[in-house]
Amino acid sequence: MRICLALLVFFSISAYSQPDIPPQGGFWVHDQANVLSPQSKQRLESIVQAEYDSTSNQIGILIIPSLEGGSLEEYSLRVAEAWKIGKSDKDNGVLLLIVIQDRLMRIETGYGLEGSLTDAMSSRIIRNEIAPHFRRGDYEAGVEAGLVGIIQAISGEYQN
Repeated sequence: MRICLALLVFFSISAYSQPDIPPQGGFWVHDQANVLSPQSKQRLESIVQAEYDSTSNQIGILIIPSLEGGSLEEYSLRVAEAWKIGKSDKDNGVLLLIVIQDRLMRIETGYGLEGSLTDAMSSRIIRNEIAPHFRRGDYEAGVEAGLVGIIQAISGEYQN
């Protein structure tokens, strides 16, 4: 019983040590770190909307400055659940989470898309598409390349 209580307290504290989740608010591209221009955000939003309109797959992008010591995995799951990414009957949502200061990235994939956007594929997209642009300081190109890679992967067309 004491172990269960200790675990509950630990997980409750770790959830509070993470940044707040911004409301989805009808937009799928959120840049809390201010690394994207308004034009880039609009272009990414258009790409995300076109993907949804043609396939019903939903993709969310969240860029934050820091996790404030929290867990990348826990935070990405909380965001995906709060934003309700993907249709509930298909679980066809994807979240691209980028943490600038911590230099962390994660692609959180709904169960409905895990067959095509596996953990290994997500890792390749981060490593081959996003990271090279980020190393040059070009966050806009990196996010767009990652988004395109995700769309290609879930449609079975990604080549690395």
